[in-house]
Amino acid sequence: MKPSFVIRGGTVFDGAAPRGSFADVRVDEGVITAIGSSVPADGAATIDARDGWVTPGFIDAHSHCDLASLSGHEMQVRARAGITTEIVGQDGLGFAPAVGPARDLMAEVLAPITGESPPAEWARVSDYLQSVDAGSFARVATLVPHGAVRAAVMGHASRAATPRERVAMARMVTDAMIEGAVGVSTGLSYPPALWSDIDELVDITAAMPTGKGRYVTHLRDYGHGFDAAVDEALEVGRRNGRPVHLSHFHVSGPGRAGSASRYLATMRAAAASGLNLTWDSYPYTVACTFLTTVLPADLQGRDGRTLARDLRDPVERDATAERIDRCGPGPTVAVGWDNVFLAGLDGTSLAKWNGRAVAAVADDAGTTSGRVVVDTICRLEGQACILVAQGHTDNVLAIANGNEHVVGSDGIPGSGVPHPRAGGSFLRFLRWARDGLLDAPVGQMVARMSGRTARLFGLPVGRLSVGARADLLIVDPQALSDGPDVGPYVPDAVRHSFLDGEPVIDDGRWLAPRLPGLALRGAIP
Repeated sequence: MKPSFVIRGGTVFDGAAPRGSFADVRVDEGVITAIGSSVPADGAATIDARDGWVTPGFIDAHSHCDLASLSGHEMQVRARAGITTEIVGQDGLGFAPAVGPARDLMAEVLAPITGESPPAEWARVSDYLQSVDAGSFARVATLVPHGAVRAAVMGHASRAATPRERVAMARMVTDAMIEGAVGVSTGLSYPPALWSDIDELVDITAAMPTGKGRYVTHLRDYGHGFDAAVDEALEVGRRNGRPVHLSHFHVSGPGRAGSASRYLATMRAAAASGLNLTWDSYPYTVACTFLTTVLPADLQGRDGRTLARDLRDPVERDATAERIDRCGPGPTVAVGWDNVFLAGLDGTSLAKWNGRAVAAVADDAGTTSGRVVVDTICRLEGQACILVAQGHTDNVLAIANGNEHVVGSDGIPGSGVPHPRAGGSFLRFLRWARDGLLDAPVGQMVARMSGRTARLFGLPVGRLSVGARADLLIVDPQALSDGPDVGPYVPDAVRHSFLDGEPVIDDGRWLAPRLPGLALRGAIP
């Protein structure tokens, strides 16, 4: 039996209204049964929320906890961040549907991000969601990862898809949506999606049933080709008639400070002409991704062991280093090597390079940045990440001020990657709203972390209302902090957290509950 309790005296932000109100909240059997003044306890436990904010549990619009939600790996950080729902299968990378070579490729590519191997092979989205229902540390909804679908149909092929292959991929997408996926994701600067063309993207996303799902995209280029990449995303939405959602949207790199407004104007003009367009972001100017993304495209399709073996050949090693030096860090990165920092190297033979700029390591060693990259990939078989100092605070604020905005942490549960966004994104945005750094008041920002995100993805969570499942938080607004810009971070502003009415954090103490029945499935209209 789940506990009955009354939360007394807090300011309630319901996940929709821009302003909060003083109220009590009663929960029985995992359901909110009353919200109002002086709600009777009638024998239920009482929780004092005076001076606190009572909010819905946060929904991460861009989560990489595909496996962590099941294993509990690093989930204490997520709970302390206030996150109760994870939307996974992001960046075109995920484990369902993925079998055989597709599963192996996804496991290889995602290893630095997940920090663990998949415990099972999920041939269908329904199989993965059944694993979530068997026991999870958060609610989970999933997108259909385009990269996994492409690998299932085309293997490692580094070319455009044929019409027959596009039909096969579209069929897999339709099946996955019927089984409960909430959209399709692409990661167009990552293998194998980096070889896709716009016809492929239109065909697979048009396979989503009308009225269900979003096209969720990591853009093809965040550097020199950024303008064209934004245009491509908008064109996919125009041609497929489906909503477009831009993942971890940022405007970064040299010469782009203060330029977010120009891109937002372009996107809003597209929306005014009928395109349903939204985006998520995190409140940091430092990004994090795979080291292998800086390689030339033809090398990114190789698995880590094969790549390391090939690069140990002196001829290919020299040629690849020269290409990297000539071309720079590639389309995922908008800056040069002096702002690209090696990460996740603690406990490896290259620990001394951890957190250091590639250019600085090269200078110290009397070599080039390309050779440092090649050497790192060879010695660690590709299993390393980079931090990229490329953003601009004014652009981050402009993007977050848009009514089209929701919050996605892009948090990385893999061990040793020193980026605080997994734990700090939601609470940093709340601090900014509290202190007036954003146009949005606190209630509106809470909605962008809960009810609005739920509405975009068709999820039955994210609101505090009578009859709703009790995913809720008590936040101490005085404990909100920006935390660090880099480095590990475990926030402490969430004093109490409940998931389906079960306590997750009790007076600041994480209880680590693994609960059944937490899969969220999209509904066919």
